Amino acid sequence: MGRIKKERSRLFMKILIIYYSQSGNTRKIAKAIARGARSAGAVVDVVKLKDASYQMMDDYDMIGIGSPVWKADTPNMHGFIDKMPDQKGKHCFAFNTHGALPYLYFPIVLPNLKNHGLLPIGYRDWYGNVTMPGMPKPYYTYGHPDAQDVMEAEAFGREMAENSPKIATGDTSLIYPDPEMDDKVFQQAMICSNMLLCPTNPQGTFIRDASKCLYPKCTICMDNCTMGYIDLTKTPQKFGNRGDRCDDCHECSFCLMLCPAGAIDTDPPILEHAKGCIGKRHLTFEKMLDDAEKAGKFRRLIPVEEVGFDTPYVIAHPRHPYFVIPKETDEG
Repeated sequence: MGRIKKERSRLFMKILIIYYSQSGNTRKIAKAIARGARSAGAVVDVVKLKDASYQMMDDYDMIGIGSPVWKADTPNMHGFIDKMPDQKGKHCFAFNTHGALPYLYFPIVLPNLKNHGLLPIGYRDWYGNVTMPGMPKPYYTYGHPDAQDVMEAEAFGREMAENSPKIATGDTSLIYPDPEMDDKVFQQAMICSNMLLCPTNPQGTFIRDASKCLYPKCTICMDNCTMGYIDLTKTPQKFGNRGDRCDDCHECSFCLMLCPAGAIDTDPPILEHAKGCIGKRHLTFEKMLDDAEKAGKFRRLIPVEEVGFDTPYVIAHPRHPYFVIPKETDEG
């Protein structure tokens, strides 16, 4: 009877994967993890962060949490975890996608998950392409996540689904060790601390020209603002953390990137900001990627000579919208 109960627990295990994704990298990985977990017999649901609730978490045996790396987790994911009620030892796993700086994410996120009663049994990160106005196009990590990354994500999902029941019955050796606090973590912490000393967005203050805006026909900025700062249904209309502009220090530029009418720009203009980035190499990032490649943790898909140092994103892609969110597929 005991064996039957354990097998039923494995087969009918329910996993909820909660993710936030801007450009589609993290969504791609989240859905691959889900497919892998299902291959182990688990029932898996995948939900966007904005559609997730603490109440729905009660119905699942294990929770997956994933986001891009913005120094650590994104501010909306950080807020979701910060307000999470006690999960009383429920298993979880964490994952992310990132550019050149992955090292600070898990040392911050995993303790936060533990502080809210979750038991992280595993964690994994993947490189992803970077699409920001002043960043090179193509970027150092262009091409990720690719087919191999997806296969690795599926294997990770299968591993999490298979390990959780074993851990629940006492095999704690399967729990991943805490991330190593090495020089890379401290180096990234110093870089991020320097960034955070700037109280406003280093790309400039984001402004909206209502005369160019296509609302109510278009609501893409309002639908995709990471922090929920945009509400064009209000009178007066609300845009940004200041109500009429946005200078939030998180370095987000998603509303500007998505606007199909060019109604959102920065002061000074984003093209002026991007021109200042022409020819600038990110030597610290290059060194970190070189080290990661030597350690077998980074697969370089384009040589450094092909990185677009002379073509920042909005100069290489001058038409509006600067970026189009990839369509979702039914997979996952």
